[in-house]
Amino acid sequence: MWMTLRVLGQRLRGRKVLYQYYTNVTWRTCEQCLAWHGCIRPWPEAFPDPQDGCPRQLLQFPVRELGSYRAQARLMGDVVRRELQRRSWFREAEATLHVDGERALALLRQSGEVDVYLPEVERLVNRHQQTLQANPELRDEVRSILLSAWREKFAQPRYERLPERMRLEHEKGGAHHIEALLDQ
Repeated sequence: MWMTLRVLGQRLRGRKVLYQYYTNVTWRTCEQCLAWHGCIRPWPEAFPDPQDGCPRQLLQFPVRELGSYRAQARLMGDVVRRELQRRSWFREAEATLHVDGERALALLRQSGEVDVYLPEVERLVNRHQQTLQANPELRDEVRSILLSAWREKFAQPRYERLPERMRLEHEKGGAHHIEALLDQ
């Protein structure tokens, strides 16, 4: 009922189409673009035009489909919240690895359940190279967590769209890269 009234309200304002903001949710997407991900507005000018390099797209849709797009916006907001939480866990793990290995490992596990990105792994390993070399057990545990998270990443539905051979090559290549980083 409420959605019908919202659609009617949009039509009474003379609107036939609305716009939804999409960005690619990754480790490097800025927080401003993440904040707009899924937002719906009556015209494209209502959205910022970021000059930060984040890819974005404005999807036009008929007002009559507002209910579906609002439901999609809620799901998109969940993805953003998970990514922001993942970043927080990963940053904390990175900051504490040299002083509290157990806490850092737990945070890496939590972060890896959401996603894992090779540039962040490279930064973590480079930052803590001495700590990891001095503590082989910690290094092995970090390797195990990151490899497991990397492999699980490619079992997620969003990777089913990739051709199987390409998906396997990406998975294998990333796993080799993580191994090489942590075999130093």
